[in-house]
Amino acid sequence: MNNEGRCKAVLVMLIVLFVSFIGRLEVSALAKQIFITVKVNGNYIKMDTLPYIKDGRTFVSVRFIAEALGAKVEWNDEKKKVVINDDYNYIELFVGSKDCYINAVKQVMDTSPEISNGRTMVPLRFVSEVLNCSVDWNQTTYTVSINKEGINVPEECVYNRNYTDEDLMWLARIVTVEARGMSLEGKVAVANVVLNRVKSPSFPNTVYDVIFQKGQFPPAHKSGFKELVPPEECIIVAKMALEGVNNIGTCLYFNNRPFTSRSGSFYKKIEGEYFYN
Repeated sequence: MNNEGRCKAVLVMLIVLFVSFIGRLEVSALAKQIFITVKVNGNYIKMDTLPYIKDGRTFVSVRFIAEALGAKVEWNDEKKKVVINDDYNYIELFVGSKDCYINAVKQVMDTSPEISNGRTMVPLRFVSEVLNCSVDWNQTTYTVSINKEGINVPEECVYNRNYTDEDLMWLARIVTVEARGMSLEGKVAVANVVLNRVKSPSFPNTVYDVIFQKGQFPPAHKSGFKELVPPEECIIVAKMALEGVNNIGTCLYFNNRPFTSRSGSFYKKIEGEYFYN
């Protein structure tokens, strides 16, 4: 092989490696996100900073939860102190400190408040129980339910969520059977095909009806599908898609081999599955 031939071979090899590297970057760019839902007396609560789990505890923006419970919140920047006052309890919490004061009585929490995205995040269960609320955690749907008698949640605190827990579970089931063995990238893509169909005038307008539309998702019609308990990852994926995480744009179809009739609407290939608009 002459020098020119060697250069061409090296160039081809570099191009292949580069494309492969970019492909791996694209797949890994989609990170798992756990969307935690917070409800107060049955109302979904809106937040500008997402709740998160840290060391087994759910942290939430103190202002949004306190106001949903009818309490007032004050911030002392000099002392890095947040005050929650609901006319019955006066709570003082300090960022970075486990020490707190409940009606002037010092207590020690098992974790400390912290700042995230400019918001003071506090352990939800501790604050809710101090405000005399009951707190329940649904591990399946990642939902915290706070209940307190005599509280009417202000309308401005309510998040009008556009899907139900039933939608979440049906979507998680179809992801389980249609994207079995696929990565996070593939599972999210499959979930979004279903949701894109819900939005399209060419398909039914509910998650359930899209999944059970005749001739579309054969695994949904097999015995046991309706009773299927989705694995945790598929529930997380379904909730990511329902909350707006979309990696396939407006695609309405996918298949494990190319659709010759839809070649002009091909969008991308993910792990052997071809996605089409």
